[in-house]
Amino acid sequence: MGTTKISKFPFNIKGKVAKQHAEPIIEKNLYTILGFKDIEDFENKTSKLVNKKVWQSFVDCFAKEIDYAATEEVVKNIVCNIAKSDQGDAFTKTEHFILNEKQDNKEREKAIRKTISILRKINPEKAFSELSVIKKQAEDFLQTDFYKAQSKPLQGFAPSGGQLFAEVLKYIETLEKLSEVKREGLVKDFLLNHVSSLNKKYPKSQGKREDAITILSSNELKNFYNKGVEEGILQPMVSYKECRNLYNQMKNESKSIIKREEREENLKKIDKSIISTINDIKKHREAILNCKDFQSSYIKEKKEHPFRGNACQKMIDIYQERIAGYQEKICQNLSQIKAILKSAPQEMDDVEEFEEIIDDIHEAKQCDEIFDSALICLSNIQNELDIQLENPSTELRASHINVKTELTRL
Repeated sequence: MGTTKISKFPFNIKGKVAKQHAEPIIEKNLYTILGFKDIEDFENKTSKLVNKKVWQSFVDCFAKEIDYAATEEVVKNIVCNIAKSDQGDAFTKTEHFILNEKQDNKEREKAIRKTISILRKINPEKAFSELSVIKKQAEDFLQTDFYKAQSKPLQGFAPSGGQLFAEVLKYIETLEKLSEVKREGLVKDFLLNHVSSLNKKYPKSQGKREDAITILSSNELKNFYNKGVEEGILQPMVSYKECRNLYNQMKNESKSIIKREEREENLKKIDKSIISTINDIKKHREAILNCKDFQSSYIKEKKEHPFRGNACQKMIDIYQERIAGYQEKICQNLSQIKAILKSAPQEMDDVEEFEEIIDDIHEAKQCDEIFDSALICLSNIQNELDIQLENPSTELRASHINVKTELTRL
C-alpha cells in the first residue's frame, strides 16, 4: 500500500495557528482520499443509498406495468410475493383482490395502491433478497421435465402455469439490466456530492479525487482496482489513465487468450474429423480391394468355365454394386470433411488443393487415384494442424509478453 502523507501545521511566532491548506491524512488509497475509512465503509454507504433509489425505480416500474396487458400477470405475481414476504398472512386479502380477475375494479385498484405503498416502504435489501428467491424458483422450474414437455403458449393469451415462470424470469432479468444502468450513475452522483466539501477544503488533491470517483463509480474498474491492488499490480493511488490503460490491455489479452483457445479447440475438432475420415476411407478402400479380388476370381472363372457364365456375371455385378456403394461412401466422407475444413486457417495451402480434388471427383475416370490424392492431402493437412497446435501464434505470445512487461513497470 502507499505511504500515508502527514500534514504539517505551521505556527507563527505569536503561537497562533497560521492559515494552511496542507492535505489531510487521506492519501492511503482511492477510498480514503474520498473520505471513507476503507472498502467496507465505502460499500456500506454507497450500497445503502443506491439500493434504496434502485428499488424505488423498480416500484415505479411495477406501478406502471401492473396494468399493461403484456406484463400484468407477471408483475402481479412478483409484487404479491414480495409484499407477502413482508406482511405475511395480513396481506392475504389484498393478494386475493389483485390476483382474482373477477373482483370489482375499484377493489382491485385499491388493493394495487395498497401493495405499491407497502413496496415503497419495504427494506430494499429484503426486497432484493425476495426477488432473488423468485428468480431462483423460476430458473429451477424451467429446468424441470414438466416444463420442457409443455407446448408453446398461444399468442394473445395470458401466460399460465410453466410459461408464467419463463415470463417472470425474463422480466426480472430486465429489471437487473435496468439496475446495472442506474447504479453507476447513482454512485457517481453520490460520490460527487460526498466530496464537494473536501474539494473546497483541500483543492490540491481535487484531481486525485476526480480520478478516484471515475474508477470507483464503474463496477468493472472498481473490481479491477481492488484486485490489482491486492495482487500488487496497481498502486493504491493509481490514476484513472493508468488504471484504464492497464484494464484495457488485460481485457484485450483475455480476449486474445479466449480467441486462441477457441482457435485451438477448432483445430482439435478438425484434426479429430480428419483422422476419423482417413480411417473411414481406408476401411472403404480395403473393402473395395476385397470386392475387386472376388470380382477378378469370377471374371477368371467365367473365362475358364463358359457354361457358368451367367452365375459368374451375377456375382461380378453384385461386387460392382458393392464397389460403387463404397466409392459413394468415400465421396460422402470427403464432402463432409470439405465442409468442416472451411473453418480451417486460410493460410493452409493443402486445403485449397484438397477442395480442387473434391470438385473434380465426379468427372474423374480413375476414382482410386483421386482417393489416393485426397488421402495424401488430408494427411498433409493433419500434420500442419498438429504443428499449429504445438506452436501458438507469435502475435498472441507477443501480446502476452507486452502485458506482463506493463504489469512489471507498474
